Amino acid sequence: MEPKLVSYITSKFTSKSDMMYAETLWQEVLEEMLPQFKEAGAMRQVVTQVWNQEGSFILGNLWEYVDEQAFIACQPLFREAEAKMGERNGIASINVPSRGIILHDVHL
Repeated sequence: MEPKLVSYITSKFTSKSDMMYAETLWQEVLEEMLPQFKEAGAMRQVVTQVWNQEGSFILGNLWEYVDEQAFIACQPLFREAEAKMGERNGIASINVPSRGIILHDVHL
């Protein structure tokens, strides 16, 4: 099954250590919740570190979903995960979400 909807969220941090620590905590939270995300229709998560902006500490999180309904079904899970993150750290970040419907998917 191919994903039909993607979500890409960038998170900008003030330091590399904050970025790396937040990423480790986020993955710990998600590891506990992955079966729930899968059941809701999430298909894939990819984490990237933006490297072409020197002096910046930015992570990119790409999520792929079966369809728009799966994206909607995952929103309460994200709120739960974000609440767990808030309990575990006080790291500030600027988050910018983008959503898109896949128009072309070229496999090379």
